[in-house]
This record gives sequence, C-alpha cells and structure tokens, in this order.
Amino acid sequence: MSAGGQFVLNREDEMKLGILWSAVAIASAATMLGGTPARAEKSDKAITVVLAVELDSLDPCDTQPAQNANVVRGNVFESLTRVSPVNGKVEPLLADSWKQTSDKTWEFKLKKGVKFHDGTDFNAAAAAANIMRTQGGSNFPGLACLNSGQIPTPVTAEAVDDLTLNVTTTVVDPILPLRLSYVDIGDLVSQTKPDKVLNPVGTGPYKFVSRKQGDAVKLTRFDGYWGTAPQIKDVTYIVRKEASVRASMVETGEAQIALSIQAQDATDDDRTVTFKDNRIFVMRPMTFKEPFKDPRVRQALSYAIDRDTIVPAILGITGAPYYQMLGPQVNAYLPDYDSAGAMKYDPAKAKELIAAAKADGHAVDTPFDIVTRPDILPDGGELVQAIAQNLREVGLQANIKSMENTAWREFLRQPFPPEQPPTLQMISHDNTSGDASFSFPKYITCKGINSAICNPEIDKLVAAADVAAGDERDQLYRKAAEILYKDGGFIGIAEQIRLIMLGEGVNYKANPLSGLEVRIADVQLN
Repeated sequence: MSAGGQFVLNREDEMKLGILWSAVAIASAATMLGGTPARAEKSDKAITVVLAVELDSLDPCDTQPAQNANVVRGNVFESLTRVSPVNGKVEPLLADSWKQTSDKTWEFKLKKGVKFHDGTDFNAAAAAANIMRTQGGSNFPGLACLNSGQIPTPVTAEAVDDLTLNVTTTVVDPILPLRLSYVDIGDLVSQTKPDKVLNPVGTGPYKFVSRKQGDAVKLTRFDGYWGTAPQIKDVTYIVRKEASVRASMVETGEAQIALSIQAQDATDDDRTVTFKDNRIFVMRPMTFKEPFKDPRVRQALSYAIDRDTIVPAILGITGAPYYQMLGPQVNAYLPDYDSAGAMKYDPAKAKELIAAAKADGHAVDTPFDIVTRPDILPDGGELVQAIAQNLREVGLQANIKSMENTAWREFLRQPFPPEQPPTLQMISHDNTSGDASFSFPKYITCKGINSAICNPEIDKLVAAADVAAGDERDQLYRKAAEILYKDGGFIGIAEQIRLIMLGEGVNYKANPLSGLEVRIADVQLN
C-alpha cells in the first residue's frame, strides 16, 4: 500500500488474494445454483429462515459470531467497507472511497443520501461513534463488544464534515479498511449509550420489527434503502437445534431456507447448496495445565487422531481431513504442510511421545475435558466421540463435556479461572478476510482473548507481521504458523463444507461469506 493509495492492499497483495479467493469461488461454484437470477420487482412475499443457534445479541458491535451476523449483518447493518464474496477484495459499501493520508491516518469519503431506518441521516459522526464504541473504553464502561478483536490496537475516528471521516491508528496498520469491514454501523443515538442495543437501527435493506426471546426475530423491508430494493418484504428467523428438523421444515414448506444442514438430509438436486467459507474444525489444548504443558503430549494429540478414517466416515460430503488452523485463502496457510509436515495418524508415535513426557515428570495421566457444543458443526457430536476414543486408545484420559454456546464461550476466553479444569476446546473457526491478523492475535498470542498458549517467539512474529505489508507480512505469519503447529498449540481436524437447504422456488447463490451473512436481498422467490 502506497501513501495516498485507495485500496487496502497493494496490487500484488490484491492479485494474490483475488486468485486464492477465486479458487474458493470456483470450487464452490460446482455445487452452487446457476447464475444469479435477474433482480425481481418488490413483492409482498415473506420467508422464514430456520437457524441452528439463536442469536445472543442485536447490537452492531456484536456481529462477529455467526449466530448474530446471520440475522443482522448485511440485512439490518452495513459497514463502511465489505469483502467481495466474488474475489475477496475490499470494496466500498457505506464509504465511497478512501485514501491513506499519512502512515497512520486514513481519510474516508462517505456515500451521500444514506438514511438510517429511523429517517435520520447516516454521516461521519455516526460512523466515528460506531468505530469508537467497538473498542469500548472509558466512554462505554462494561461494554463487552464481540467485534472488538477485529481492531486490536486503539484507533481514533473523527468526523471532518458530514461525509468525511478520518481514522488514525496508533501503529501502522496496512489493512485498516479491511478491519473496518467488521465494524457494523448503527444509529448515532444508540452508539452514545453504553448499554447493549436491543432495538437495532441500521442502514441496511431490512429494518428490525421485533424479537421474542427463544421464539423469533422479525425483519421487514426498509423502503428508504439507498441501494437496490430487495424482492422479499418480510423475514422471520426461528431456531431449531436439530438439523433434521430444520431440513424437514423446508421440505414441508414451513421454512424457505435452512442453515447448517447435515449430509444425510441433503437433497440431490439444486435445493441443497454447498459452499466453503474457509471454516476449519480445530482443537485447542489448554497449554497452561497438565497434561498439556509438555509440547510432546500436544503433538501426541495430533498423531493419535485417525482423521483419514473418521472424518470421511462421519462428515461425508461436509468435511475433509485437515491439519492446520487456517484455510488456503489465508496468508498464514502453509502450502506443503498437510502433505509433508503434518503429524498424521501414528498411534505408536503418540504413545512414544506421551511416555517420554511422563519420564520427564509430566502428569500425562491427568484427566481433561473435551469441551464442545451440540451445534458446533453438523454431526459434530459423533466426530468428537470418535476423537475421544482415539485419544483414549493412546492412554490419554479424555472426557467429553458438551455445553450450550454461552457456557462453551466461557471456557474459550481469557481470563481462565484458576479452578477451570484442563480442557481441549473444540472450535469451528473461519477466516473470511484472507489475513491472519483476524485470527492469530486473539487465538495464539500470550494476551489473545481466545488464546490458551503463550510463546514469546510467536508473539514477536505476529507483532511484526501486523505492521508489515505484502510478502513480508505473509512470510512472518507463516513462520508463526510453523511454530504454532510444531508446538501443538492448535491442531486441525477437518475442513468444513457447508450446506444450506432451499425450499421450492427459492433462489440463492451461496458464496464464501454465506457462513456469516445470508443477505436476504440476495434471495429471490419464483
């Protein structure tokens, strides 16, 4: 990125990311619907979308988890920039353009004529307030913003005039416009209050109508939308935890779209849509406690698991064996690792490593919990049971603890309470940005909110990568990944392939972002 350039990445970076992203899109296209149908006129039609997990927040600063984003992201809320689902490039959304005016300052020119759902104007003051609120701080005491990890170092956002916004970083950040694609914009009034937003007001094509906890969320078309009006008028979101129930609701016409479908419920026609969203099913050992303090025991976890057998047998078309934390679209991906460097199934090697750690005084017999949740992925329960059996076969004392999302998240995040037992956390992680800075700082550094490992060498590499650009940035992240996998800090299990079921007459073209946001404006009914 050169000073004054308009794009988030330099040309070389963009071409590289574009090629990678295109590979995903092409791979997914084989199972997508045909081309996007012509935009239909507005109608009074309504649809019901059935989800696997109920959203836990309507706040624009909580759209990072998929359960929240699936409802409000791209529907109620929009951001200044967005990642193209076609080529992975950063595109304008509520911002028309941007440029870097100094090493640490960026100027954004905002789109004219955009209204919030309450009729007030979208302007630079509202954009600045959302950026500042996302970071919490003294002006928002007690605000636990789930998007805060996307802006890891403090920034200052200031309105120059109604349509000009300056954002200043505290460190050089070559990908700031990409980071701002994760800051969803709510109305100015709600962003000046520290409380959670319960009645969201955004600029998106749909406005919030109601939420009945545990029952449904309803949206309706916003007739003052600045962009192309969507065809569908009303949307109702309901939750059914059983994947087979979600599929049957579409079969019977009770719902028109069902997310997170299992392979056995898939149809053999174009009503089952598949896509890859760079989502990897991984294990995160708690390295601060036995039996995982010694890296040899963590390496043994990887050698113990027979991915090539259990993943195809259980996940079928929805997964493939995998050994890394991040997918091939991300700049920390190690191209040759799975074929040459991965710790593949070798139970004798696993037992050998465990015995060596025990001989050096490590408590390898310490029982631990495999922490998972029922909705972590379709057929995830069976896969976790198979993993536990593999671990027991090499002598590890693995128990399974399955819990609901809120409780599962408490085990995920620091600070970990001293009384927390040793855990092996099962995580379904996606990175749709293409840049490891959206994963590594919070998952593998000493102070990362989701980190259960502390290696100063990794911290040093990640810190250097975060302010670097181009090939240097990629190489630094890859070095950090090499150390991480050698250290057994994260252990890949399966690359996930996702399924969406559509009702008769429903047209929706899935894309690599569909795991996080299903834009109802992209859905059409015959």
